[in-house]
Amino acid sequence: MGYTCSVCGEYHDELMLDIRLGLPDDVFALADEERERATERGEDWCILHTGHPRFFTRALLEIPVPELETYFGYGVWAELDEAGFERIRALWDDPSGADEPPFAARLANELAPYEATTGLRVLIRLRDVDLLPSVELTDSGHDLVSDQRVGITAARAQQLAATVAH
Repeated sequence: MGYTCSVCGEYHDELMLDIRLGLPDDVFALADEERERATERGEDWCILHTGHPRFFTRALLEIPVPELETYFGYGVWAELDEAGFERIRALWDDPSGADEPPFAARLANELAPYEATTGLRVLIRLRDVDLLPSVELTDSGHDLVSDQRVGITAARAQQLAATVAH
């Protein structure tokens, strides 16, 4: 299923249904040299050592797209306390981790075209070891929270994808 992009006006063969953020925004904002000096990183975790250590994990925020019977996914970073971070790392490859209670965290990325998403409260839930943990937004009154609960149209998914496709 393709679409005509609202940004460039060109037809794209496939509908992009996910965006993966490379780093937490506060880590990405550092100069390259400082980032290398001040962080410890794996593919799905990061510790920032500028002052008091900060702990981040990668997770998937899914927004249902009912008409397509799928979801739009943001591969985001969430900041959590050290105990939660260490527990997630210990259970990352353990199938029993899916039985673990969720971890309180905060989004660590700005998700354009939404505004003011950094810092939104979330719950991180471990799932099957082949899947990123899921993100459940818990703050209310934000458009992103409403979209996660109610879903979005395919046209809206195209708008979200267009923010990074160009």
